[in-house]
Amino acid sequence: MAGGSSSILVLVAMVVLTLDQTSLQVSAWLGGTVYLRITNQLEPSNAIVTVHCKSGDDDLGDHLVALGETYKFTFKNNSWDTTLFFCNFDWVSSSLGKSVSGTIDIYKAKRDQERCVHHCNWLILETGLYSYTLRTKFWENLYSWPQ
Repeated sequence: MAGGSSSILVLVAMVVLTLDQTSLQVSAWLGGTVYLRITNQLEPSNAIVTVHCKSGDDDLGDHLVALGETYKFTFKNNSWDTTLFFCNFDWVSSSLGKSVSGTIDIYKAKRDQERCVHHCNWLILETGLYSYTLRTKFWENLYSWPQ
């Protein structure tokens, strides 16, 4: 019986170590809800942004996001770590004197499970779209508006 107990102990230790190494990927399917927030901070334009997000399964439609407001939605990450949401952004920049638009992958499972895990936060700024990265503890510009 002592040999059987030590074999089980070794097996449990291996599983724990494996889960520890892949904890970010495992977290997606163990508690797979992702909370995504996009906040308009377009100063000095004070522009209202039209945000339209989609995935392969869902079209979330147009949402108008005024300065200081946040558009938020939740979804479940799939077990294969292939969940993808992309969003189109349209607004008129008074400081640039023109319409601005762009499309970005707002959530890519393989990229974002490490970067933001279950709480992905984005800021819409005049210079681009910034997202908070847990690893660096900084807001990083992940998309610059086309010139």
